[in-house]
Amino acid sequence: MSTWRIDPGVARDLAELVGWSGADGPVALTRALGAALPSGSTAKLTAIAAGEVPPGADPEAVARRILADRAGGRPEVAWACWPMTTVMAALLETLAGTPLAVVAIRRIDRTAPPVDFHSVVAVDGLLCDPYFASVAAGPGSAEVERVVGGVWCRREDQDDGRWLLEIGNGRWGAGDTLLYRSVGALDRGDVEAFCRISVVFSGAPPRPMALVWREVDNVEVITHHDGTTATRTWRWDPDDVWQGRLDQAEHPDWPAATADFAARTGIPLL
Repeated sequence: MSTWRIDPGVARDLAELVGWSGADGPVALTRALGAALPSGSTAKLTAIAAGEVPPGADPEAVARRILADRAGGRPEVAWACWPMTTVMAALLETLAGTPLAVVAIRRIDRTAPPVDFHSVVAVDGLLCDPYFASVAAGPGSAEVERVVGGVWCRREDQDDGRWLLEIGNGRWGAGDTLLYRSVGALDRGDVEAFCRISVVFSGAPPRPMALVWREVDNVEVITHHDGTTATRTWRWDPDDVWQGRLDQAEHPDWPAATADFAARTGIPLL
């Protein structure tokens, strides 16, 4: 029985929106979702403000919201890792019939908060993360390191059958990568539990932020601790993932920053 399959018409419409077909494979889908759909915190923050569970366990509901907002030209929310990975899983299962798993991972690097869970899609011998637009070869592969677009990823297998996954990019810097350890494969109930946990425990800042990973750059809008904001574009060096050029503009508030983000990406944000 499928875990992540959704209405085929909804899946086809979303695949068309992001520019992907089932024959393109999971790496192309990782990049297409990262470029077309904003990742970030605002879908979760909006749900929490309404007293609801943050989205992620129901990928069809997420897909329908994305399609309705884009069709209506409405400002869009930025999606956390859980909806990004379950939507990716839904498109792969529904349109390509690909066996896969949504896998929870826990951040364990030296600056990690006490509780910070993330998710990836394990598919076709790969570990795909549409939130950070990263791809790594899966457990057991001789390939342990890969760069896709402007994102570096490294996997290390462990003796207990679990694995470590390290993710980085040039804007963060080579010394500020994120390190995760695998937890296990999830079903929809598990994802809902992690979404509930994220209301209280999360590595994401409790402030509005959004980002996209496009073909040649990363565009991000953030909120500083004092409530001021910034919009920035990181264009990486195609010959060295750790080098690039940053264009950052400071703004007084979220509406000003999201107007800049829309000008840079064509995506209006809520």
